[in-house]
Amino acid sequence: MSRDRETYGSVRARYDEWLELVKSKPAPPAQERALPPQQAYTPQPERDQMSKTVFAVIGFAIGAFLLLMAAWAFTVSAKWNGLDRMGAATGYLLIGSFLTISGAGGIIATWNHNFRVLARRGTSRSH
Repeated sequence: MSRDRETYGSVRARYDEWLELVKSKPAPPAQERALPPQQAYTPQPERDQMSKTVFAVIGFAIGAFLLLMAAWAFTVSAKWNGLDRMGAATGYLLIGSFLTISGAGGIIATWNHNFRVLARRGTSRSH
């Protein structure tokens, strides 16, 4: 392989200059080279149980929020119905129905996954 001596020599000279610069720098203090503080050890079964609980709380909270929005939609539907605005009342009634289905479905699905599917597998690391 033939190399252009002018280009190759230039690259080599810059690399050698960089090496000298790195060697001339003082070594970093000991605390900068030390390992980061270690985290407390948590056994794997406990870690799995904690994550399962956290995910269950998140899923149930989202489902509860959807059910809360469904209740609000039903309340708004009743108010529109009181004003003889059947189109708006029907729309909010449908929205409330879909939110009820999605909220209840989310809670049921979270419960099923965290407490039946993962319990059958014995761990939540399968994700």
